[in-house]
Amino acid sequence: MIECMNVYKRYPTGTNALYDINVKVEQGEFIYIIGPTGSGKSTLIKLLDGEEKATKGKVKVVGIDVGTLRRSQIPIYRRNIGVVFQDFRLLPTKTVFENISYALEVINMKKKMIRIRVKEIMDVVGLSEKGNAFPAELSGGQQQRVAIARAIANRPKVLIADEPTGNLDPGKSDEIMELLERINETYGTTILMVTHDLTLVNKYRKRTVVLEHGHIVADLAEGGYVRHDQ
Repeated sequence: MIECMNVYKRYPTGTNALYDINVKVEQGEFIYIIGPTGSGKSTLIKLLDGEEKATKGKVKVVGIDVGTLRRSQIPIYRRNIGVVFQDFRLLPTKTVFENISYALEVINMKKKMIRIRVKEIMDVVGLSEKGNAFPAELSGGQQQRVAIARAIANRPKVLIADEPTGNLDPGKSDEIMELLERINETYGTTILMVTHDLTLVNKYRKRTVVLEHGHIVADLAEGGYVRHDQ
């Protein structure tokens, strides 16, 4: 499903972000990517979604060699990937229903199918009664649920969750984790979750890849406990 083979990334500024990254993620896996600021987590995500290209090595996602894609091919490729951010990135002047619909309009889904799919996914994320609400009228946890709904609306094979609980209190963080687990189990969606929250990592045990200074320093099997000094 996802494979990085001897991947290096050096930016034009001279900054070396990743060194000899080798990692393979099977379909349906749920893994954490953790590490301190500057460890290379964001760069790895950018390589996976086609925003950046590896300086050396190969990045393959859903069988596609991402580094060989032309710029014009990247929007089509990204239909395989949903991304959820820490800061939600919802459209403030659109309702919940419209925010989710937008992800399907851009891939030219028919309006009738959009209505059916949006209602279905709103039920999945527990927001079936909030379709006419605007983002400012929602709690942080509800806004993140909308962002997740938008990200999975077109049934991506991979969901990248970039610090999805970073702006939430512990109770809401648990709710988001339980939702992500349900999506993983129900749809078989492969999930990569970047996080600093080691409490969550140790509570909801998954395979955990640890980055430090651009290197993978640990790849812990599901159930492994992560020390707070890692």
